[in-house]
Amino acid sequence: MAKKNPSWGGRFTKKPSLAAQKFSSSVETDKVLYAQDIAGSIAYAEALTNAKVLSKNEFKKIKSGLNKIKKKIDSGKFKWSSELEDVHMNIESALEKEIGVTAKKLHTGRSRNDQVVTDFKLFLLFQNEEIEKLLKKLMLSLVKKAEEELHTLMPGFTHLQNAQPVSLAHYLMSWHEMIKRDLLRLENGKEQLKISPLGSGALSGNRFNIDRNKLAKKLGFTSVTKNSIDAVSDRDFALEQVFNLSILSIHFSRICEELIIWSSSQFNYVQLPEELCTGSSIMPQKKNPDMAELVRGGSAKTLGNLMTLLSLMKNQPLAYNRDNQEDKKPVFDTVEFSIEALTIMNEMIDGVSFNRDQMLADVYDDFLTATDLAEYLVIKGVPFREAHEITGQAVKYAEDKDILLFEMSLKEFKKISSKISSDVFDYIDPIDSVQSKTSIGGTALKQIKKEISQAKNFLKK
Repeated sequence: MAKKNPSWGGRFTKKPSLAAQKFSSSVETDKVLYAQDIAGSIAYAEALTNAKVLSKNEFKKIKSGLNKIKKKIDSGKFKWSSELEDVHMNIESALEKEIGVTAKKLHTGRSRNDQVVTDFKLFLLFQNEEIEKLLKKLMLSLVKKAEEELHTLMPGFTHLQNAQPVSLAHYLMSWHEMIKRDLLRLENGKEQLKISPLGSGALSGNRFNIDRNKLAKKLGFTSVTKNSIDAVSDRDFALEQVFNLSILSIHFSRICEELIIWSSSQFNYVQLPEELCTGSSIMPQKKNPDMAELVRGGSAKTLGNLMTLLSLMKNQPLAYNRDNQEDKKPVFDTVEFSIEALTIMNEMIDGVSFNRDQMLADVYDDFLTATDLAEYLVIKGVPFREAHEITGQAVKYAEDKDILLFEMSLKEFKKISSKISSDVFDYIDPIDSVQSKTSIGGTALKQIKKEISQAKNFLKK
């Protein structure tokens, strides 16, 4: 039998079994919250002092003791105990050993229910700073790459089939737009993370005249929760975090999928950095895009973590339930993967190089300007559906002759439609096609330059 738990064992005559102790202990997971737990405890001790629950001397002892414990944990000298269940009780028990009976006053009016939500939110705010920093770095790398590739033409794809010519810079900025949305989602999510639950107690509030607003600001929160029952049982912020990072990981997976395909010998569009590739244990010639594949594969677990968290919350009555001990593993796992994947993505984008000649050759080796021919006919007064039909006939004719549209003679074009004149060749050249897409968000050079300029201004904010 295990030792009786000092935080709640007063009304028990029997001790928890070792199996129950092992099954219920979360310290191996939640000990990463120690810095936030200690910061929250120091701030709460100060609030208790302001409320005349603690003397100034008692506050000094608590603060000094907690800082000593933090130094021990930072240095790796702290011994964690599964018997004490979680990070909170490990630190509280250590504090009692450090400063004596005064430590027992720290939990006055505070429950592990509001304590853990506070720690959780502070931890995610801290982690988001690193994620956002890496996202901005990635966005800047994409902008720089786009500037280098303004004049590089490549096929744009739909259904993974050659569709229309675009600038490679335009393609890279499409990745930038995806990542920008991820950044904005995380920034919006911080509004919920910055609402402090501390002072809610177990579920009904706090009787000790704690100044919750002052306490919240001390910890970096911007406001406080308005209902104590909701405050201790709410995990929407965790769901939003995992949801936002799941979308981020999907974007990474899609980008990696394209880089994997483009690095194949069949495409030969990119060379990935060697330090992010591996060889084969049997085929000496291989250069495998393993890091891109691992990012693509790892994104699957963020989706699984999201479903775990949604399933965890869906049947819980208010207020706090022990089920919520299981909320941290999926969140921590997703956060850890996101930071690791972002680090790899930054290295990948920084180090990738593009085979401009191959991209250009593919642009001039297909019917990528067929839509431009149809639009040319529209300009000549032909209704679009008729223009579409005529263009289809031109493509079929060129295929039968084993030539491309721009290789057809004016005489051959006129056989298909009398509306076609010599100026048609200005429309079906890939360079002219790209430059003609001048609508906002189009692939014309001047529009891409505007997009890059706007991206730079956004990142300066």
